[in-house]
Amino acid sequence: MTKKRQERFIRENILPWQLFRLFCQFTTPPKNKHLLLVGTYPHPLLLMVNSKIHPYIKSRAYLKSSQVSLKASQHYFLAHDSYIDCREVYTALTLNDIVTQVQTDRQRIRGFVNEETQDQVIAAIKASQVLEKQYKNLILAEFAND
Repeated sequence: MTKKRQERFIRENILPWQLFRLFCQFTTPPKNKHLLLVGTYPHPLLLMVNSKIHPYIKSRAYLKSSQVSLKASQHYFLAHDSYIDCREVYTALTLNDIVTQVQTDRQRIRGFVNEETQDQVIAAIKASQVLEKQYKNLILAEFAND
Protein backbone atom coordinates (compact mmCIF):
# COMPACT_ATOMS: atom_id res chain seq x y z
CA MET A 1 0.00 0.00 0.00
CA THR A 2 1.38 3.40 -0.94
CA LYS A 3 1.97 5.96 1.79
CA LYS A 4 -0.85 8.10 0.36
CA ARG A 5 -3.30 5.18 0.38
CA GLN A 6 -2.22 4.22 3.88
CA GLU A 7 -2.82 7.77 5.08
CA ARG A 8 -6.28 7.87 3.46
CA PHE A 9 -7.17 4.50 5.00
CA ILE A 10 -6.12 5.66 8.48
CA ARG A 11 -7.95 8.98 8.07
CA GLU A 12 -11.18 7.24 7.00
CA ASN A 13 -10.99 4.83 9.93
CA ILE A 14 -10.50 7.32 12.74
CA LEU A 15 -13.94 7.22 14.30
CA PRO A 16 -15.73 8.42 17.42
CA TRP A 17 -15.47 6.18 20.48
CA GLN A 18 -11.94 5.06 19.57
CA LEU A 19 -9.32 5.22 22.25
CA PHE A 20 -5.86 6.36 21.18
CA ARG A 21 -2.51 6.51 22.95
CA LEU A 22 -1.05 9.73 21.60
CA PHE A 23 1.92 11.90 22.41
CA CYS A 24 0.60 15.13 23.94
CA GLN A 25 2.67 18.31 23.98
CA PHE A 26 -0.02 19.98 26.11
CA THR A 27 0.55 17.82 29.21
CA THR A 28 3.12 18.69 31.85
CA PRO A 29 5.49 17.10 31.16
CA PRO A 30 4.68 16.21 27.52
CA LYS A 31 3.98 12.46 27.30
CA ASN A 32 1.87 9.69 25.80
CA LYS A 33 -1.71 9.70 27.09
CA HIS A 34 -4.84 7.72 26.38
CA LEU A 35 -7.44 9.95 24.73
CA LEU A 36 -11.01 9.11 23.72
CA LEU A 37 -12.29 10.59 20.46
CA VAL A 38 -15.84 11.85 21.07
CA GLY A 39 -16.26 14.13 18.07
CA THR A 40 -14.73 14.87 14.71
CA TYR A 41 -16.39 18.12 13.68
CA PRO A 42 -15.02 20.72 13.13
CA HIS A 43 -11.84 19.04 14.47
CA PRO A 44 -11.04 16.10 16.77
CA LEU A 45 -12.68 16.44 20.18
CA LEU A 46 -10.78 14.35 22.71
CA LEU A 47 -11.31 13.43 26.36
CA MET A 48 -8.38 12.54 28.60
CA VAL A 49 -8.19 9.11 30.21
CA ASN A 50 -6.45 8.85 33.58
CA SER A 51 -5.49 5.91 35.77
CA LYS A 52 -6.71 7.67 38.94
CA ILE A 53 -9.14 10.38 39.92
CA HIS A 54 -7.31 13.35 41.45
CA PRO A 55 -8.22 13.87 45.16
CA TYR A 56 -9.48 17.41 44.40
CA ILE A 57 -11.98 15.98 41.89
CA LYS A 58 -12.87 13.03 44.13
CA SER A 59 -13.83 15.37 46.97
CA ARG A 60 -16.28 17.42 44.87
CA ALA A 61 -19.42 15.61 43.72
CA TYR A 62 -20.08 17.95 40.80
CA LEU A 63 -16.60 17.17 39.39
CA LYS A 64 -16.56 13.47 40.31
CA SER A 65 -19.80 12.96 38.38
CA SER A 66 -17.81 13.89 35.23
CA GLN A 67 -15.53 10.85 35.65
CA VAL A 68 -16.57 7.68 33.80
CA SER A 69 -15.11 4.34 34.81
CA LEU A 70 -13.29 2.47 32.07
CA LYS A 71 -12.93 -1.17 33.13
CA ALA A 72 -9.93 -3.14 31.88
CA SER A 73 -12.03 -6.33 32.18
CA GLN A 74 -14.38 -4.94 29.50
CA HIS A 75 -11.72 -3.35 27.27
CA TYR A 76 -8.99 -5.77 26.19
CA PHE A 77 -6.61 -2.94 25.25
CA LEU A 78 -6.31 -1.58 28.79
CA ALA A 79 -3.75 -2.83 31.30
CA HIS A 80 -5.73 -1.49 34.29
CA ASP A 81 -8.98 0.24 35.18
CA SER A 82 -9.03 3.91 34.21
CA TYR A 83 -11.32 6.94 34.16
CA ILE A 84 -12.53 9.10 31.29
CA ASP A 85 -12.49 12.75 32.36
CA CYS A 86 -15.54 14.44 30.82
CA ARG A 87 -14.84 17.88 32.33
CA GLU A 88 -12.65 19.18 29.54
CA VAL A 89 -12.33 18.63 25.79
CA TYR A 90 -8.88 18.71 24.23
CA THR A 91 -8.54 20.14 20.73
CA ALA A 92 -4.77 20.64 20.50
CA LEU A 93 -4.32 17.60 18.24
CA THR A 94 -5.48 17.92 14.63
CA LEU A 95 -6.64 15.04 12.48
CA ASN A 96 -3.28 15.29 10.67
CA ASP A 97 -1.45 14.96 14.02
CA ILE A 98 -3.40 11.81 14.86
CA VAL A 99 -2.90 10.32 11.38
CA THR A 100 0.85 11.02 11.52
CA GLN A 101 1.22 9.37 14.93
CA VAL A 102 -0.85 6.34 13.85
CA GLN A 103 1.14 6.00 10.60
CA THR A 104 4.33 5.83 12.64
CA ASP A 105 2.88 3.32 15.12
CA ARG A 106 -0.40 1.47 14.51
CA GLN A 107 -0.45 0.44 18.19
CA ARG A 108 -1.55 4.00 18.94
CA ILE A 109 -5.08 2.94 17.98
CA ARG A 110 -6.15 1.02 21.07
CA GLY A 111 -9.77 0.10 20.28
CA PHE A 112 -13.36 1.19 20.77
CA VAL A 113 -15.02 1.68 24.15
CA ASN A 114 -18.12 -0.45 24.64
CA GLU A 115 -21.70 0.78 24.31
CA GLU A 116 -22.28 0.96 28.06
CA THR A 117 -19.26 3.25 28.44
CA GLN A 118 -20.45 5.36 25.50
CA ASP A 119 -23.83 5.84 27.22
CA GLN A 120 -22.10 6.77 30.49
CA VAL A 121 -19.87 9.32 28.71
CA ILE A 122 -22.91 10.92 27.01
CA ALA A 123 -24.73 11.08 30.38
CA ALA A 124 -21.67 12.62 32.09
CA ILE A 125 -21.34 15.20 29.30
CA LYS A 126 -25.04 16.11 29.52
CA ALA A 127 -24.83 16.48 33.30
CA SER A 128 -21.46 18.27 33.45
CA GLN A 129 -21.55 21.67 35.11
CA VAL A 130 -18.03 22.56 33.97
CA LEU A 131 -17.67 21.34 30.38
CA GLU A 132 -17.69 24.29 27.97
CA LYS A 133 -21.15 24.63 26.41
CA GLN A 134 -19.79 24.83 22.83
CA TYR A 135 -18.10 21.42 23.23
CA LYS A 136 -21.06 19.91 25.03
CA ASN A 137 -23.30 20.97 22.12
CA LEU A 138 -20.89 19.70 19.43
CA ILE A 139 -20.52 16.30 21.09
CA LEU A 140 -24.21 15.83 21.84
CA ALA A 141 -25.12 16.87 18.27
CA GLU A 142 -22.73 14.23 16.88
CA PHE A 143 -24.58 11.46 18.77
CA ALA A 144 -28.12 12.84 18.65
CA ASN A 145 -29.27 10.16 16.20
CA ASP A 146 -27.65 7.18 17.95
